[in-house]
Amino acid sequence: MQNVQEKWLIEGIEPLLEQGEREEIPARETIYYPGTPSTSVYFVEDGKVKLSYLDPSGKRITLALRATGELFGEMALVGEQRHRHHAEAMEDSVLIRIPRERMLHWVRSRPDVLYQLLQLFGLWIRDLEEIVEDLAFRDIQARLSRQLLRLSHEYGVKTKDGILISFRLTHRDLAEMIGSARENTTMALNRFAREGILAKRRYQIIIKDVDGLKEKCGPS
Repeated sequence: MQNVQEKWLIEGIEPLLEQGEREEIPARETIYYPGTPSTSVYFVEDGKVKLSYLDPSGKRITLALRATGELFGEMALVGEQRHRHHAEAMEDSVLIRIPRERMLHWVRSRPDVLYQLLQLFGLWIRDLEEIVEDLAFRDIQARLSRQLLRLSHEYGVKTKDGILISFRLTHRDLAEMIGSARENTTMALNRFAREGILAKRRYQIIIKDVDGLKEKCGPS
């Protein structure tokens, strides 16, 4: 098994993490709500976290997933006073929490780490731009296809039946990722299953025909 320290997305971050507070978060438990003070950065030592916008009616849209080795809550580093999104553990997770001032003090003395953070933030901004583009210009089928391809690329495991998305994934989770009603997402998944593009099991999806899924994405 790979050592946890070898998994961190940012090289050289281990000395800082040794100063953090480790927290165990059960699956589906909230880590923070919108409007709560933004005072720390969180590193995912193990597990998976979902970040989403949540409106007063309870409707949400997923902004990003953060898995082992990644971090979230980074807006605290650039002046955010209160969280604008909701953070929830998708599975049993272990987090390391670093207070904002401690991380800022440490990063100022490590320009190599600062450069890595800037690169990472740039990639995440690009991901958010893709979400906006999908919501504005693509239908449900195309949005779902693109999201499944992203998940298979980032979390896929090759099996004899196809590419298994390797974590518990409900139809509601997918609906929140593509900004759709759960019922419409289920209809699109059923259509893909009938066409042999994917197979569904309880809380699992296996991509059987990657090229067929790409065709459903529409023009790039």
